[in-house]
Amino acid sequence: MIGLVETQRRGAGPAAFDVEQLFALHEPRLGAFLAQLVRDRDLAEDLLQETFASAYRDRDQLASVERAEAWLFAIARNRAVDALRRRTRLRRTIARLASRSEPSVTVEPAVVEVMDVLERVLTPDDRALVVLRYVHGFDASAIAEMTGRSPAAVRKRLERARGRLAAEVTR
Repeated sequence: MIGLVETQRRGAGPAAFDVEQLFALHEPRLGAFLAQLVRDRDLAEDLLQETFASAYRDRDQLASVERAEAWLFAIARNRAVDALRRRTRLRRTIARLASRSEPSVTVEPAVVEVMDVLERVLTPDDRALVVLRYVHGFDASAIAEMTGRSPAAVRKRLERARGRLAAEVTR
């Protein structure tokens, strides 16, 4: 990533420096968020790089955002949801082409089991909302800023997602 920063820094203004500082400050949480969401360390690292590149490219927006952290997480969330949708489409295509023999499921730690339930029950978008709210502690207004929804819409989506998860757990 340093090569990207050094290459793009030539002629860069204060907004570039702000993005770099913001990213450096939140990189560990962003990386954890992406890894939890996509459940693939290599993909999460790629998405982290894409998040920084997008933030840097759109750095002029930073001056007009109310919460810089939410802006950065929104970029990461969008990259992750897109990647999850691509992965889902790929899985469906492979399933159509291959036989339906399912690989054996191994028992993993509790966190992996929870993520399996989230992946099975929730859409990638709702899964991102749940992880942002309950793992990373963002409130509805911050998530609204990240997703372009109203805080009320975020709360409603979270309520419905919790309902689907509760129904799955009680089955």
